[in-house]
Amino acid sequence: MAIPKPIPLFPSYEELKEFSWQSYPYLKVHLDQLPDWCAVQWRWAADFLLYVGRNKSEHTFIRFRSEVEKFLLWVNVVAEKRLDSLRKSDVLEYAEFFYKPPQTWIGLVNVEKFKLISGEFRENAEWRPFRYISDTDMPDKKQYRPSQQSMQSMFTAVTAFYKYLMDEELCLGNPAQIAKKDCKRLIKDTQIRKTKRLDKEEWAFLLDVATQMADEDIVDPMI
Repeated sequence: MAIPKPIPLFPSYEELKEFSWQSYPYLKVHLDQLPDWCAVQWRWAADFLLYVGRNKSEHTFIRFRSEVEKFLLWVNVVAEKRLDSLRKSDVLEYAEFFYKPPQTWIGLVNVEKFKLISGEFRENAEWRPFRYISDTDMPDKKQYRPSQQSMQSMFTAVTAFYKYLMDEELCLGNPAQIAKKDCKRLIKDTQIRKTKRLDKEEWAFLLDVATQMADEDIVDPMI
């Protein structure tokens, strides 16, 4: 079975605060074609991102949005499972997907997620959830592998998302926190390091995390 084409799920923080389905008709159509619980999970993720936007920096919001978006796309259209049913094995399966996503989910350039057309936000057909940064003139998407920092960032965001869901009594456990301990892609020296450069958003996110960790644990408010 072919893996469905990914679409952007969440706009910027300011736009998410004023979100209306009328402005994003393609997204409503997308969710209406999926089981009802997919729309519910979208709302959970949107509420989490609004929480992050209110309490964290813009860089942290952008990074968490990117990671939660990837995760929710995988949950809804690849795994086809409910967030409150995922176990450690499911998150480890996602980690493998994250480590080696399908080429149709990988972009080579950074593009806007949406295009404003006739007063409506439409998906940018060129957008992809993963981006391959290569030093070559003819990059091969098959060579894509996330950096160790990207793997860590993914687990940080998904773990924080589940902590939020637990606080809201929407989920009973945090499979991401448990899975991280057994993820073979996080073991030192097993990374493929052909792609070492981070983009500006990743550097800003890591700097933001490092600064906050000097004073407090980033996920303490969600515990």
